[in-house]
Amino acid sequence: MRAAGVQVAGGVRVRLMEPADQPLVLALIAGDRLPGRPAPDPRLVTGPGRDGLAETVTLVLTGADGAIGGVVHSTVRTYDGAGLIGWLHAREDFDTLAALIAAARARLGPVRTLYAGTGPTQPPDTVAFALPGIAERRRPATTRALRAAGFTPASSHLYFHHPLAPAPPRPVFPLAELRPLTNPSGVQLTLTETDGSALATAILHTSNDHWLLWHLAVRADRRRRGIGSHLLALCLHTAHTRGATSLIAHTDEDDQAAAHLLTRGGFTALDTLTIHHRRP
Repeated sequence: MRAAGVQVAGGVRVRLMEPADQPLVLALIAGDRLPGRPAPDPRLVTGPGRDGLAETVTLVLTGADGAIGGVVHSTVRTYDGAGLIGWLHAREDFDTLAALIAAARARLGPVRTLYAGTGPTQPPDTVAFALPGIAERRRPATTRALRAAGFTPASSHLYFHHPLAPAPPRPVFPLAELRPLTNPSGVQLTLTETDGSALATAILHTSNDHWLLWHLAVRADRRRRGIGSHLLALCLHTAHTRGATSLIAHTDEDDQAAAHLLTRGGFTALDTLTIHHRRP
């Protein structure tokens, strides 16, 4: 990536983020949260990057009064040289978003493929709730700014949400075996056969009263028998009894089976999370 520098245009400055900026940057990120997402983890801006990435850079845009109006976080993927704009936030102000995208592109350099909305640069077990993708309905100005800069959709996920008030029904037999998880914190639920072999498994990540359904799978030879729906009901009950106020999930946009399972289980598809890309 190119050397650090401060850009000045009409009183607007783009500069490297400083430690004192962290509270305002986290507030910008929080302003774009979808329902069911917890407050942003400070490790999003302070945690070390995962293996396979070059140095990460966070730029902030300030107005003539010095107030921070937006932030963009970027890096380079070492194995193929692609530039990654992990996340950007600017209260859905189109001009600010356009300036941040331009600054990130200039820093990453013109001769590389770029991806935007790729999510956190930290390992997934560090910031489990920071899902990749730009929320199209929640953030139309961000989507427009990316399109105006030459980005097009590359892949998408559906974002699902299930409030846990009123309480979900108590599940019927069979119950799942529960195992606590760490790094990130959560619970694994397993349904077993009478011989003890695993039949279906789900993994829930937790962040205080916000929970995320990270994984749910049924053994191939036992699918289409209602086992997935039963396990999903167990997930909802487990989350509620342990203090969750909602449960979120996400699936590939074209995974109709998973989307149908979630919808039948009471989840609502709130948005589409899209990763965008731009060729050199």
